[in-house]
Amino acid sequence: HARYLQGSLGYLPAGFISLDASRPWICYWVLHGLALLDSPLPAYISADQVTAFLSSCQHPSGGYGGGPGQMPHLAPTYAAVSALLTLGGKAAYKSINRAALWDFLCRMAIPPEQGGGFRMHEGGESDVRSCYTALAVASSLGLDMPTLSTKSGMVDYIRRCQTYEGGLGGEPGNEAHGGYTFCGLAALKLAGQPEVLDLPRLLHWAAQRQGWVEGGFNGRTNKLVDGCYSFWQGGVFPLLQQLLATGEQHRQQQQVRSGHEGCGTSSL
Repeated sequence: HARYLQGSLGYLPAGFISLDASRPWICYWVLHGLALLDSPLPAYISADQVTAFLSSCQHPSGGYGGGPGQMPHLAPTYAAVSALLTLGGKAAYKSINRAALWDFLCRMAIPPEQGGGFRMHEGGESDVRSCYTALAVASSLGLDMPTLSTKSGMVDYIRRCQTYEGGLGGEPGNEAHGGYTFCGLAALKLAGQPEVLDLPRLLHWAAQRQGWVEGGFNGRTNKLVDGCYSFWQGGVFPLLQQLLATGEQHRQQQQVRSGHEGCGTSSL
């Protein structure tokens, strides 16, 4: 695994041209994989070279594009920032123009009166992915998440994405989908307001996505299992476990308080 990842940094075969708008993602996937494996960068690539490349993808107006000279977009912005934080070091951290990035995130916010959420890029689409990538970047860099949440009305936007099944669609009214469900729940967790969702119903939907025979997960009802959903659906359960356990603990504390108060009340 490590050799494959190390071989994916630097010059790639011509077949990778289809990923020309996803080059920060390649950096992130490789760096994150190597970090998980506790493996070093290949000998012919330095951390400074990776930082320099990602800096060339940073747009003067804030955010990162999918490659040098490309328009800023929330998805490669998330990938580039995550890659730089995974890489670590002062040079990587200082390469991020936090002030311009903040302006970019604010520009992508859609006011609540216009529907809420975030655009992926100038004039682009809006869905739950953009809410997660914007909040994750802000959280990683210590930016003002409450202001972003208010500007975008994202809490109510994500709440409206929960379907009758329990999962979340990409937009209000869309079919529940594993990738969007993780993004929506994670974004609300970062914003500190996951309770706006029906969490028990979400847990039921997520549990039903596991295949009885294969053991993996599908992304939607009556679909085949897919390896990518082991990540998306698998990432939902630790969040739900923490949230539901915290909620149960709070209810128990409330019951104890109510009991003590009851014991101190006289019937005379």
